[in-house]
Amino acid sequence: MIKYAGLYRELGDVGDQSTSAPSLRNAAREAGEWDEGRVLAYLDAGHEIFTAMGAERDVVAGDVWITGAGSLITDGTWVWPIELAYYVGRHHVELLPEFLDHVRAQNYVSPEVPHDRALAIFEEHFGANARAAAAADADTEQDVFVWHRPAFTYASAQNLIDRLAASGLSVAHPLTDNVFGFRDTAQGARQPLVGGTGTLLSALAEGGYRNVEFQCWMGYDVSISVTVRRPDDATQELAFRIADDPGPDREEALAALRRTLDPVPGRPGPARSRRSRHG
Repeated sequence: MIKYAGLYRELGDVGDQSTSAPSLRNAAREAGEWDEGRVLAYLDAGHEIFTAMGAERDVVAGDVWITGAGSLITDGTWVWPIELAYYVGRHHVELLPEFLDHVRAQNYVSPEVPHDRALAIFEEHFGANARAAAAADADTEQDVFVWHRPAFTYASAQNLIDRLAASGLSVAHPLTDNVFGFRDTAQGARQPLVGGTGTLLSALAEGGYRNVEFQCWMGYDVSISVTVRRPDDATQELAFRIADDPGPDREEALAALRRTLDPVPGRPGPARSRRSRHG
């Protein structure tokens, strides 16, 4: 039976939502364990069994977005959320004594996790039919990758457009240099985006639009649909839909999105496209 470390109740989908679960905020301390650096190395060296292209805000300080939040790591015995290393490193959160004893007994070296063991842990955590359900979902549902990030400024919106372009995704059609899309005002009026990238830049950065929709072009005829929603004044949510693309184009588009979103400064990476490595 697998054991869990760091499933604090504030950690959303991967946390323990029971009222008796420990609080991450209460576990934060001024200083960490005497061997905190070696424990951190152990946490970072684990085997990822579930990948969430995710970013969640630091629930203690609220000033940093943590890439990959929601992913799960294992050493073959214990399972912990990928963001646990961040919270240990920055906020020195207290870990279970049993888990610390285990890490020290391993001499801080995370063992190799055989594929069969990783599959068994995945199924124990998610259920015996998890892999089959994930495969069925992949065949029937749209692939939508959702990225939560701080609200755009003109500079950060331009940075996104530049990053997309560097990855082979143009927000303007290569033949016309026009943007194709719409913007919804706070009053519910739907307006077409007319013009080039400057029109899109203004729509993203001005903050007066509830939703912005546009196409990213990979060549002349393959596109990714993008919807930008503002759930609150401080946050914007970008949803990239690639399900309509044929197989080879889809893989190329997915690779372009990863190149664009994964290394963004400040670590506001893509979020909430639940993809398992063993699904």
